[in-house]
Amino acid sequence: MNMPDAIFTYSIEVLVLAIAMDILFGEPPGILHPVVWMGKGIRSLQGLASKFKDKRFFGMFMVAAMTGTSFLAGLLVVSTQFILPKTITLLVMAYFLKSTFSFRMLLTSGNGIMAGLVSGHPDAARDDLKALVSRDTAGMDEPHMASAVIESVSENFVDTILSPLFFYLILGLPGALAYKAVNTLDSMVGYRNREFVELGWASARFDDILNWIPARLSLIFIVAGAVFTGSPVNAIRTCLKDRGQTPSPNSGWPMASAAGALGVRLEKQGHYVLGENSGLPLATDIARANKLVGMASVLLFMFTAVVLYL
Repeated sequence: MNMPDAIFTYSIEVLVLAIAMDILFGEPPGILHPVVWMGKGIRSLQGLASKFKDKRFFGMFMVAAMTGTSFLAGLLVVSTQFILPKTITLLVMAYFLKSTFSFRMLLTSGNGIMAGLVSGHPDAARDDLKALVSRDTAGMDEPHMASAVIESVSENFVDTILSPLFFYLILGLPGALAYKAVNTLDSMVGYRNREFVELGWASARFDDILNWIPARLSLIFIVAGAVFTGSPVNAIRTCLKDRGQTPSPNSGWPMASAAGALGVRLEKQGHYVLGENSGLPLATDIARANKLVGMASVLLFMFTAVVLYL
């Protein structure tokens, strides 16, 4: 068996095991988490950046180094099937694949904020929201807090579920890990502030490129999920109308789709409005958003398994 064939030998079994691991156990401890290892590698490279005058070029090197290393690590994990029993190989591959997506964490990330809003403790919810979104939460009213949570959940459907599985379909475990390296780079250095505007340029651009197709595919799965939990017609209408309102070329697709499916207005004040003809969401709409994205994810898992089977 050659390596290209080996990459997809146990692809369905690995996917099912990875999903089960995620649902049953959630995220592993940081010391054992492959994405945390990626983060440490990125921090180490950041420490070398000060020695280089051309920060943009060094940022390109960071992307190449982290992507290449992660892809090779994926090949190394896949190659365990040549020397280890099948059961151990499946568990190891599933563990690494699970690290690239976060279904359970995605659907529970906003629950504390929702609980704070529903129980009449907006200040506590506001504090929790700071860890979820990169915006000033001081003075943010409850509807805009609910909006921020729904925006985060719908946008992260692409980053933490759809894109990893998309690259798993194309390039197997090595592809999923390579994508996660780029996405982690973007989350750590892909900002437009003074510190990272040059160093993080390549990370942000490459992340945009890799998410371009998955972001547009998100409309299909959110619409499919909306058949059970919302309005599929309004999801399509709102997405096609408002997808270009966000600064990112990709985030508008899942967020506008979710806004339409839920019949709410998602708004980052001073930046964009998605679904302007609807009202701002209530705290209870966060639970509806979780159900929508959860159903979209389940359908995506099923679709991925069918494609791998074929």
